[in-house]
This record gives sequence, structure tokens and C-alpha cells, in this order.
Amino acid sequence: METIKSRKENPLFTPALIPNGNNKLLDYDDENGNSFRYAQVNTRAVIDCPFATEGCKSVCYATKGNHQYSSVQESRENSRNETKRKDFSESILHTIATHKMTKRYKDSIMLIRIHESGDFYSMQYLRKWLAIWAGIEGDMNTRCVFYTKSFPFFLKLNNTEKSLINRMLESGQIAINLSVDDTTSPEQWKAYHAMRKAFPKVNTYYCTEHVDNVKHNNVCDCVNCAKCGTCNKGTGEVTVVKIHSASKADMEVYRKNIVK
Repeated sequence: METIKSRKENPLFTPALIPNGNNKLLDYDDENGNSFRYAQVNTRAVIDCPFATEGCKSVCYATKGNHQYSSVQESRENSRNETKRKDFSESILHTIATHKMTKRYKDSIMLIRIHESGDFYSMQYLRKWLAIWAGIEGDMNTRCVFYTKSFPFFLKLNNTEKSLINRMLESGQIAINLSVDDTTSPEQWKAYHAMRKAFPKVNTYYCTEHVDNVKHNNVCDCVNCAKCGTCNKGTGEVTVVKIHSASKADMEVYRKNIVK
């Protein structure tokens, strides 16, 4: 009989899936009494973000504060190396099932935050996640949420792959948050609009310092992400978010890069 210990000793078990959140990704219970418990898979900040904008790079929270510690950097480097495994999809599925045997996740919904730092850095890597999503489809006790700027990779997926994503968006098993800001290029904006057309349930988070100048009804000024949980749902909404937690120096760099 397999045990948690024996499953963790299996070569398929990967430390790339971290069984916790952070100071913003706090476990929470929703209005329906569901208990959500976070897990994470990360890669390297900025380096693994092929479509990062100049503005995004200048205020990226994943390069500030505690994220600069060598232990954090080493963890992301190791996770990135794990994503290069040929059996990465299988290893994540094995590791999800293993963690769900533990007390933390046994009677809860595992909410996997993909890329607290980093992004889908290649088509091959994105397709590894497609295999993972195919493996968990229908298991509403395992869900995924992520922000991304890698629109061009998603647009290159075939119709079968796009259909899988749309089914999971519709069921609420994944939430995709498209990230744009004041420095998003015209080419990336074009890809963004194509994403909205291909995946109607994707959310948009427009990060700007000019909230008061943006004419939009849906402005997020939430300070408690765990209590809110809006970005964990695929609603198809566009939300404007004012840049926060950025230093004065960071904002000066950001403003210099704003596309006029």
C-alpha cells in the first residue's frame, strides 16, 4: 500500500510544487464554505518572462524585498530546472496527488498559483502545463490560477488545446489573468485582443498608476487578496489595478518607460 512517505520517495515527486502560499496568497474559505489551500509552482522572475514590459520589469514585486534572498532565488532556480524535466507533467500530477493525501489538502480545494514569479517561458513549457490541466480536468478540488503576458504562446495552441482551456475556464477550474500595463506595446495589445477573442472567460488586469484617469467601472483597490478572491475566478472581466508596493525610485523608472 502506498503511503505519503513512499510517494515522496518516488522519483516522480517534485519539489517544484510548493505546498503553501505567501503573505498575499493566504488560505481562505469562500461564501459557500469551500476551503481553499494554496500551492505554488514558480520560475525565475523577469528572466523567465519573455514578454515582460519595461514597466513591469521596473516594479516587479518578485524582485523586491524578501524575494531577493538567496534562498528564494535558489528555490526558483531549482523549480525552473524541474520544469525542464521531460516528465515534468507526470511529476506534477504525481506530486499533486501526493500532497492531496495530507491533512492540509485532504478536505480542501488545492488552488495552485502558477508563477508567483516567472511566466510561461516557451511553447514547450506551456504544453507541459496543458498535459497537467488535461490530467486534472474535472477534479474541482484541484484548481489553477495565474497571471500571464505570454499571449503569443497561447495563440499558437491548436484547437484541441484551446478547447481544453475554454472548458476549464467555463467550469471554473482555472482562472487566467491577462496582465497589461501602461508600457504594453502595440504588438502585445494586438495579441491581447486576440486572446480575449480566443478565450472569452479570461480576466484582464490592467496595472496602471493612473487609476483616476481610466474610465472604467471595475477598479480594484482591495488590500486583502485572500478575502477577495476575484482573480481566482474566470469571469471575463477587465479590472484596473493601481500599482502598489512600489518604491518611489521604482515608480520614477516606471514613468520614464510609459508609452506616450
